[in-house]
Amino acid sequence: MAKIEEYSKLEDSDIVVMVENNIKTSVGYYDSEISKERKKVTEYYNATLPRPAHDGNSKFVSQDVYDSVESLKAALLETFAAGNNIVKFAPQNADDVEQAEVCSKYTDYVMFRQNDAFEVMNSAIHDGLTARVGVSKVFWDEKEEIIEEEFNDLNQDELDMLIAQEGIELGDNETNEVGLISGTILKARDASQVVIQSLAPEEFLIEPQAKSLDDVNFVAHRTRKTLTELREMGYSEEVLKDIGSDHEDVEVETDPEILARFESIGASRGFDTKGYQDQVRDIMVYECYMMLDKEGTGIAYLYKICKAGNVILECVEVDRKPFIVFTPLPIPHAFYGSNFASKVIATQNARTILTRSILDHAVITNNPRYMVVKGGLTNPRELIDNRVGGLVNVSRPDAISPMPQAPLNPFIFQTLQMLEEQNEDTTGVSKLSQGLNKDAISKQNSAAMVEQLATMSQQRQKIIARNFANQFLKPLFHEVYKLVVENEQYEKVVDIAGSFVEIDPTDWKEKRDVMVELKLGYGEQEKDAQKFMQLHQLFSQDPNLQPMYQMPNRFNMMKEALQKQGILNVEEFLTPPDQLPEPQPDPMQEMQTQMAQKQLELQERQQQLAEMKAQMDGQMNQMKLELDKMKAESSHALSSDNQDLKEEQFAHKKYIDEAELEVLKTAEDVRGIASPTG
Repeated sequence: MAKIEEYSKLEDSDIVVMVENNIKTSVGYYDSEISKERKKVTEYYNATLPRPAHDGNSKFVSQDVYDSVESLKAALLETFAAGNNIVKFAPQNADDVEQAEVCSKYTDYVMFRQNDAFEVMNSAIHDGLTARVGVSKVFWDEKEEIIEEEFNDLNQDELDMLIAQEGIELGDNETNEVGLISGTILKARDASQVVIQSLAPEEFLIEPQAKSLDDVNFVAHRTRKTLTELREMGYSEEVLKDIGSDHEDVEVETDPEILARFESIGASRGFDTKGYQDQVRDIMVYECYMMLDKEGTGIAYLYKICKAGNVILECVEVDRKPFIVFTPLPIPHAFYGSNFASKVIATQNARTILTRSILDHAVITNNPRYMVVKGGLTNPRELIDNRVGGLVNVSRPDAISPMPQAPLNPFIFQTLQMLEEQNEDTTGVSKLSQGLNKDAISKQNSAAMVEQLATMSQQRQKIIARNFANQFLKPLFHEVYKLVVENEQYEKVVDIAGSFVEIDPTDWKEKRDVMVELKLGYGEQEKDAQKFMQLHQLFSQDPNLQPMYQMPNRFNMMKEALQKQGILNVEEFLTPPDQLPEPQPDPMQEMQTQMAQKQLELQERQQQLAEMKAQMDGQMNQMKLELDKMKAESSHALSSDNQDLKEEQFAHKKYIDEAELEVLKTAEDVRGIASPTG
């Protein structure tokens, strides 16, 4: 194994020298060629160039650079910042679908609610088109907010319990005559969050011949900070004192990019802090990310080095650079691509000169110069005073004659048309993509043909849009997601698309795939929405598909269609199926159902009554038969009883008669005995 050479540790003074050397050789420094190019592009964008050749010439300036940049910027911003959920995380498996959607929505929330993503994208696209590269910085900003709240009429025990809570301090307070305390408490709230900043082109420094941001050894962000800002960032007074009061970065005041940016409003110099309070004195701070072997181990690591003057404010090891860049026209194996706006400068020069010649010719034709015969004017001032209808006294008829003027070149207008077509070929921004060309509208050209022409004219725009999606948006969302996973420590409940969602980034995955939906075309969003509506009609009308097209499917279909049209708060217009209340019956239908039920019950009762009547009639008939039978039996029994009675009466009467006869016989016997003759 080869022996590793021994290296010495780096002191702060050594690091300062290395950082200074890298700064002065970096692309983007104030005297570099790219800085001069940016200054020139800015002046053409602001239409201050080209200047007239003479003071008397037309001041007209063609707006080719401005039109090309703004047209392409408008197309890209409409695509990515129109609120259509362009970026989302892909689920890793079937169980990760819901979690991926929550991560996408919360990352979108951080981008557009906690930060101004529209302004970030606007600045990145503008700088990319005019300065070759648009740069944004993404980092986790740890900060704490102090909220002041009032309390009234608390005793000492209640107050002690109140301020015993974590993060609460006692503010101003007073005690009344009965010993109750009123005042304020200071409550500390963790307001840390992801911050996305757009960097001005001159603030970003990178080493020469850099191929990409990932493999460079030096990259830096320079910015002016006041002493107050440095104190708020937590730097000690001893460190700030070593910066010195005489430190001044005069190159910033003479930076050609800054001068060009503010020249149009007459503010080419910044705020002079000399003679002002020391607390707002500007100090140039360099936040550098540099590969260093600080400990002399033989292996270099990435360090974040903050330098102000000759003082190292901070030097810590980090794992990645916080910059996201966008290059609209990349060049292979080079960090800086081509300058989109500079390619239109030649066209702006040519169109400006040709148009000025037309205007100057028209002015000279309407107000020509005159040849005057010496002594032919009575008063030369009358000719100089160019009043409409003014009189000029002459002494001879041929005293005044206009100077001969060459006619206008007939090829000027053809050349202007050729320059316009060349500009469209160079930039890829055509009239069809900016708005319909009147020459494209005719009876022979159908709407589909015009749409196809517009889409074909946007091919180069789509390539730039894909560069923006892959180079800028995907890394930006990845970095925001990483920072949230690494630093968010608490559960949150945030309002996303009109509904409150519980967010717990501590349970999220560390790595996710980012998908970017690119829609840059002639009404492509509306066409997608129309496709979903057609599918909805097809699924609803097909009897074979209806069983598979239930309420959750219908809601998702309508949700996609509305979101394609830019309506994100779908839940305000359509209630999700799982949130629908229990279906309530229609009162009329319920009444009709009740009436039908009552009628059915009535029919059942009538049938029951009929059955009961028939049963009762049968029972009555049976009872009648039994009664008749009983009557017959009773009548027979009665007849038998009567016969028996009669027989008994007859027997009784016979017995009585016999008894009477016996009595009579006895009486006769008695009389016979009693008779004397007897």
